[in-house]
Amino acid sequence: MNSVRGLLAASVISVQNSCFIYPACQKCFSRLILNSGRFSCLKCGCTGEAKDVTYRYRLSLKIADTNDLFDITVFGSCLDPFFGVTAENLQRCIQDFNQLSGETNIDASPGALVQAVETCFIGKRFIFGVKGCAREHGGCSAASSILQNCSRINTRHPGKYEGSYCLTTLSFIHYF
Repeated sequence: MNSVRGLLAASVISVQNSCFIYPACQKCFSRLILNSGRFSCLKCGCTGEAKDVTYRYRLSLKIADTNDLFDITVFGSCLDPFFGVTAENLQRCIQDFNQLSGETNIDASPGALVQAVETCFIGKRFIFGVKGCAREHGGCSAASSILQNCSRINTRHPGKYEGSYCLTTLSFIHYF
């Protein structure tokens, strides 16, 4: 798969998920499976004790530039400044809060956290560093075309994408 990189200035329209952290493999960053005090990575085969799991940020957003809508996901430590703590520290806070409040799912994000994230991001404009990957059918000769073809929302068939690229990863470059 070929990857293309670019910059995209866009405003956040909505936050698409309510769980902003996930247990991440230290080798490949994939989501870990936690089971009976152990973890395993389905992608690279890494295993270990659940107490050694590290967490990583994952924030899914719907954004808009002047012409298009995009569904994107922000991963990693670029979100530390927005949350004020690392993903690991936020995970500990969520678990402690949920235990004290009697929440049965100790990993569930409290409603106040979800609301704070929405307030922080919705309506704000950012410059995103975008990495797109070419799909099996189709391709692109210039990196700049990612901004024209990447995850364009198809209004005739909601949920379907036009073009031959999809946004797979991004990071915040600047907020204005």
